Parts: sequence; structure tokens; C-alpha cells
Amino acid sequence: MGMQVGGKSVSSEMNVTPLIDILLVLLIIFMVVTPMMLMQHRLEVPKKAEVDLPPDVTQDQVVLTFTKEGDVYLNQNKVKRQDLFKRLVEIFKNRREKTIFLNIDPDANYGEAVKVIDTTHKAGLEKLAVITLKKGEKFQIPSAPTTTTAQGIEVPLGSQQ
Repeated sequence: MGMQVGGKSVSSEMNVTPLIDILLVLLIIFMVVTPMMLMQHRLEVPKKAEVDLPPDVTQDQVVLTFTKEGDVYLNQNKVKRQDLFKRLVEIFKNRREKTIFLNIDPDANYGEAVKVIDTTHKAGLEKLAVITLKKGEKFQIPSAPTTTTAQGIEVPLGSQQ
């Protein structure tokens, strides 16, 4: 039979069983991974904005402020709630961009604030931009843009002479 008795001889044959086991494991891994690589999902991530600063409020932009007392302001002008719809339609009837900025007091009644927002929607405004407060910042009604005179007194723009 193939048995040697006595002397120690070195076998020069390579044992291929572990090599075949490794090859079979690699084959199974590739069989599982290959279909997953073929299923490609297209994902488009928006590019990061160049500047992370909000645009400045210009004369064309309208800021609607709602206070905790229930007062409504369009820019710096106080408006009665029943006149708000009419004023919004009047302001935005000839504008191409129908965006309004909302400045709502954090202590305001949210149910009443939602009613004001519904009025803006009924007036045909398409976009609402919410003005937020930074941590520690106090709520305030936007004031008229001012300029400083030579004497250091702030006066509303357009009223200088």
C-alpha cells in the first residue's frame, strides 16, 4: 500500500486543499458582490452654495410681521387684519416674483399666525420665506431704513433735505 515504515522522508507534493477552499470562498464573494455593483442608483446631490448669507431686504421685498399682541405689519406699516388681504393683492398684483418674508414673534399665538399665513396664500402669494432669529437675538419689528446725518441723528431714508 503506500505506507512507509521506518525512515522519515520529506514529501515534495504541495497540499492544494486550502488553496481550493480559498478560491471557492473568493468565487462566492464575487458572485454575491457583482450583481450589487451592477445595480447603480443615480443620486444627484445639490452643490453647496458659494455664500451662505441671506439676501439683504430691499425695497422690493415685503416683510409681514406678526406680533404677540396680534398686530400685523407690512414692512414698517401697521395694517388691520381685515385689510391685510386687500393690501397684499394690491402690492403683489403687478409683481412677477410673489414672495413674502414672514417675521413672526416666537411668543405669538400660532393659531392666529397660521390665519395670517392663510391670508397670504389666499392673496395669491406663491412663496413664503421665514425670517428666523439667531440664538440670543430679540424679536423686533423691522424699522424703516435710516441714514445718519452730519450731526449723528438717524432719519428715515428719503426724508433728508
